[in-house]
Amino acid sequence: MTESEWSPSSSVIRSGRLTWAQQEWVHWVPTDTDTSFEDNICAVIPGRDVPVDHVVTAVRDVLVRHEGLRSLVHRAGQEGSRQYVCPVDERLDDVIQVTDEDVAGRRRFDTPWRRTCFRIGAEWPIKVVLYATGGLARRIDIVVDHVAIDPWGMRVLCDDLTRAIRSRAVGREPFGAERTGRVEGAEQPIDVALSETSPAGLVYQRRALGYWEQRLLGFRKALDGHTPRSGPSARPRSPSEQGAFRFGKALDGHTPPPPTSEQGAFRSCWLVSRRAGQAAGAIARATGVSPSAAFLLAFGTAVCAVERSPQAGLFAISANRFSAGARRSVRKATMTMPVLVPAPARGDAADSYRRALADCAAQQLYGHRFANADPYATERMCEEILEDLYKTGVAYPRFSYMDDSVTNDFNPVWPAEKDGFPGDVTADDRTVTFTPPRPLGARYMLTVLHRRAGAVLSLQWGDATGWGETAESMLLHIEDLMVWAASEYALDAPVFGQAGTIA
Repeated sequence: MTESEWSPSSSVIRSGRLTWAQQEWVHWVPTDTDTSFEDNICAVIPGRDVPVDHVVTAVRDVLVRHEGLRSLVHRAGQEGSRQYVCPVDERLDDVIQVTDEDVAGRRRFDTPWRRTCFRIGAEWPIKVVLYATGGLARRIDIVVDHVAIDPWGMRVLCDDLTRAIRSRAVGREPFGAERTGRVEGAEQPIDVALSETSPAGLVYQRRALGYWEQRLLGFRKALDGHTPRSGPSARPRSPSEQGAFRFGKALDGHTPPPPTSEQGAFRSCWLVSRRAGQAAGAIARATGVSPSAAFLLAFGTAVCAVERSPQAGLFAISANRFSAGARRSVRKATMTMPVLVPAPARGDAADSYRRALADCAAQQLYGHRFANADPYATERMCEEILEDLYKTGVAYPRFSYMDDSVTNDFNPVWPAEKDGFPGDVTADDRTVTFTPPRPLGARYMLTVLHRRAGAVLSLQWGDATGWGETAESMLLHIEDLMVWAASEYALDAPVFGQAGTIA
């Protein structure tokens, strides 16, 4: 269906193609379903007893500032998908809900609004709920579909809305300086999408896809001869397809495979760890590498143990925000980048782990430059180059890391039973908590939420992967590896599956 054959049920200010980050989401993850709420990004901010009408005006200010929050998304394949920016006042009443419901004592994210299943082709991807008493806002819940925002963007949205509320409460416009040119505005998705297909953007894409091909060929070489422990093998290919795909073809009319759905039975478990969080800080101070790289290596090492492989190919999520405008934008920008993680050698575990840590940090640092690649092309590369390793546990896991810059005021994946942070936990009891199955989730993924006081490690997997049998051991091994590395390897090296190796 072409754009001319589809008309949004709304007025339109302007329209354009989707960004690569939006393409990654709408074409590879099912939306508009009764389970799409699973990936909503949520936040709670205080109402500060500001009159409701001032808060409503502040929400309008934010919607004016960020076009992606007042856009409709039409999905029609790689070339046909479009987004349509709507007038801010046309659907403002649909976005804002005012209620006098008493939320005292309720957990921060225990709200029915969190479970909104947005129909992104027919409604804006945001809901703002004002809990008010006597005309004064007490609490504000924000729920946004992942197509329009990511965890980093939600922090921007919270800051912007807080700024707007404070300004409106004293009769000022919050973002008026932007109109005078004294303050740079926020990046808009349509403008980003246009730049991605500009001559300069296509030059970048060739470099990015060249980097991806190099890294994936490295995966293939490092894992040559390895038999996947779990996960589906690649689909059968015709002789003409075998070995035929290279990055140039992705920019030369190559037709990607149809989108795949990750729906099914998915599980997760989490571990609150004061020790791992503090160890990450110690490792960073001692080595100069990021805490993210330390957790990435620990996760990769656990994957190697589970998959009985000397190396593992992981895909680390990049914030993908390099310009000032991008850092002021709420748009979904996150993309993945390939990282090859070696397991430490048995004979010189400390030395090999040091080298692997430096290597992981270097791969992350360099890979951030090329994370914003055409998702159709990179997924096709994964399928064609990895072959029987495609979508297996040894060459497909995702890794996400968020620190204080993201998790300070909200937490979209926080364990529901722990409303506080590890600072509220009196001791590390090494208890791994399993959650009920979900119809939507990640096939293999570790999410790390890290603050100075500690960390929450959350592991996800599909039922068909076989990771459920080893999930608890994986989280405990990651914790042990972090503590061991933080000790500068003075302790005995941890052994996978032997809980309590590190005291």
